Amino acid sequence: MKVFITGGAGFIGSHLHKKLESDGHEVKSIDNFMHQSKAPHKAVYGDIRYYQDIEHYVKWADIVYHLAAQIHVDKSIKNPQETIDININGTLNILEACRVYNKKLVFASTSEAYGTSQCENMTEEHPLDCQSPYGASKVAGDRLCKSYIDTYGMDITILRNFNTFGEHQNDGSYGGVIAIFTRQALNGDDITIFGDGSQERDYMYIDDAVQAYQIASQTSGVMNAGSGKTVTVKEIANIIKNITNSNSKIVHKEPRAGEVMRLCAGIDKAKSLGFTSSTDFERDLTKYIKWYERNIFQRNRE
Repeated sequence: MKVFITGGAGFIGSHLHKKLESDGHEVKSIDNFMHQSKAPHKAVYGDIRYYQDIEHYVKWADIVYHLAAQIHVDKSIKNPQETIDININGTLNILEACRVYNKKLVFASTSEAYGTSQCENMTEEHPLDCQSPYGASKVAGDRLCKSYIDTYGMDITILRNFNTFGEHQNDGSYGGVIAIFTRQALNGDDITIFGDGSQERDYMYIDDAVQAYQIASQTSGVMNAGSGKTVTVKEIANIIKNITNSNSKIVHKEPRAGEVMRLCAGIDKAKSLGFTSSTDFERDLTKYIKWYERNIFQRNRE
């Protein structure tokens, strides 16, 4: 099968490219390298804001995985225009190309579209109540996809991915919380929590996320992917301190604007389609930290 991935140099996109290629598919990826992960990748430059950058890839492919996005809440607050241009107008370009060439599309939506959980486990029917420009831009892309399903009868899967962690995730200022806390703990720096740390997140290991994208290619409509369990940000910081035997202090700063307080995936639909969450948070976090220490921390000290 011929597969086209947008955001192929990103955290999930690079892992997805590698897995699909290892399964024997012909894969091409593009990325504008604004939020490139630490992973080796085969993506070439392309920007979804420009139709001419993506049209020939969509025409070539059998299926399109659209993961390219401006993914950071804080950055969306500082520069909402850029976030809108990439996440809405870029998604419209992908949709139009898929419509013109009649291609299957898997769209990377997000749990941030739901806003703070209004129930124990958030099913696909949970209200969309985003709390940041980023969340709003992803809701717009999500609902654009729905409109193309209803209007044009297109084959589209909207995958609402919950938090993900694993090897090669960015640990910089716009990186993932787990990657940032790991870097801070190993360096002996303060582990910085915004707010009181009671924010709850549903984390799955990268292998589960890649599995979810593969399953999404075989279905249509909306699908959640997560573990169905939560851990607080404060718990994450303490677990990482313990695993790394760090002397870092946990410090609290002012809460972030637009931050969602609780996310927990309802994954019954995904399970019915064959998804199996294999994430064991502390086991997989330990695995990740050992990888980070060996491949990032030690190399930075050499």
